[in-house]
Amino acid sequence: MIPLRATMLIDAPVEQVCAILARSDIWTRTARALGARAQVTGRDGASFAPLADGDRIAITGPRTGSFTVVVDLDPVAQDDSRLIPPLLRLTGPSGPVGAATIRLFVADTPAGALVTVDVDLQPGSRRARFLLAWPNLRRRVLRGEQTLLGIAALAADEVQVVVAGAIVAGGRVLAARRSAPASLAGRWELPGGKVDPGESDAAALTRELREELGVEVEVGEQIGPDVALGPRRVLRCLRARLLDPTRPIEPTEHDQVRWLTADELDEPDWLDADDELLPHLRTALAARGHD
Repeated sequence: MIPLRATMLIDAPVEQVCAILARSDIWTRTARALGARAQVTGRDGASFAPLADGDRIAITGPRTGSFTVVVDLDPVAQDDSRLIPPLLRLTGPSGPVGAATIRLFVADTPAGALVTVDVDLQPGSRRARFLLAWPNLRRRVLRGEQTLLGIAALAADEVQVVVAGAIVAGGRVLAARRSAPASLAGRWELPGGKVDPGESDAAALTRELREELGVEVEVGEQIGPDVALGPRRVLRCLRARLLDPTRPIEPTEHDQVRWLTADELDEPDWLDADDELLPHLRTALAARGHD
């Protein structure tokens, strides 16, 4: 059969759009927008991590019926630069058809990422073939494709926040030296990382500092304004306090850390965005240097 197809041009880099379409929350949000319930199983507990091979999204709703999305990371698909994983199979004995396949193609264009969603409906019986000819069913499938693309476009337009932790103790702030990539190696920054979808800034910084430095912190107020890192991407500095100051700092993604007083802030070769935060760090250290 000719696949049911929907397309949308999303004003974002291809890499970003591919990552968005591989997020489990995009699929569960699509189900909710269609009046259905969705539950992800077979995962490691991370709500918004990329879908993995064998993950299942069980969808149930009065208009959608009941079926299961099974993630199949097809090796052939991964060799095709236009076809992104995950390649999903839809199966469900209580649905109107026996099986279906969803394929997502992402093409790079001067105006952004052109996303195409193909749904191949595979009738498993004479009744199923009759149902596939029903215009209302085909309209529902197309509406689902369009909803998925719309939610992906909204996600691409969201501002990506990168949190940086100003860990302050004894009138000093902790700085960390990058070891990778090569273009940034040797330069200094406040440790931190990206905020995942659905994650608060404080939770993201707590997680990142645990992963990067092996420390537990209490996150406080924002220091300085957001610093632009690029289109729809900002750096946000948050004050942090070590819960156990006696615990050694064990960097995993940096090759060196050092404590700096306000007078020493100009000594390191900071990343450009972090360098913009120095006046605000200096003020914060002067105001609460006893922490």
